[in-house]
Amino acid sequence: MILLALLALAILGLLIFLAARHLHSSPNRVMAHAARSPQDQKRDADLMKNYAASQRRQATDIQAPPAKKKAIPADKVYAPYEGDGPMMLNLFVEDQNTAIGRRNIHAAKPGHSFSVGGGKSDFLIFLVPIPPHIADVRVDDKNCTFIPRKPQYFPDLGSQSVPNCIGKTIRINSDRNYELYIRMERYEDPLKALNKLLNSISVPGESKKG
Repeated sequence: MILLALLALAILGLLIFLAARHLHSSPNRVMAHAARSPQDQKRDADLMKNYAASQRRQATDIQAPPAKKKAIPADKVYAPYEGDGPMMLNLFVEDQNTAIGRRNIHAAKPGHSFSVGGGKSDFLIFLVPIPPHIADVRVDDKNCTFIPRKPQYFPDLGSQSVPNCIGKTIRINSDRNYELYIRMERYEDPLKALNKLLNSISVPGESKKG
């Protein structure tokens, strides 16, 4: 530390010596600067002020690159329900644990409505804290309509309904501005799906009964 202090004092002394020498060698230039009129000095000061302002404006105009938005999964295409019995609906919440049994699976009879949200809603969102009953799913004849009840949680929809909502991804913002995506899907029992697949397989040499 002592060596650094001595070095700094030596550099400061050298700078003072050079400045004094320059002043001694160019007295006319110094006197000419001091003798300039107040108007000239004010003009120079205004020029420097304008230059500094322009530099600040240029720095302000430089914008940060836009933040990357989370990609919304592509919507599925669902044909009208043609099965026997009531249509089954399942709520899919992206990143939410699906190991909750049949909690978010319901038989959808025409004319019936289901609540969507946290708490004791029929279709439950528990990934992040969400108030209960922020939306309704109203079952039509062979499809359903998504109806927001609390538009502040739906930045893309507001209070606008989504007809034929099966397979369509909907964005939600929580109270803490956490972004999540939900989607109504048609549910089919795995055993029934497997049975249908097995019955559709034809074995070579086996005759079909008429």
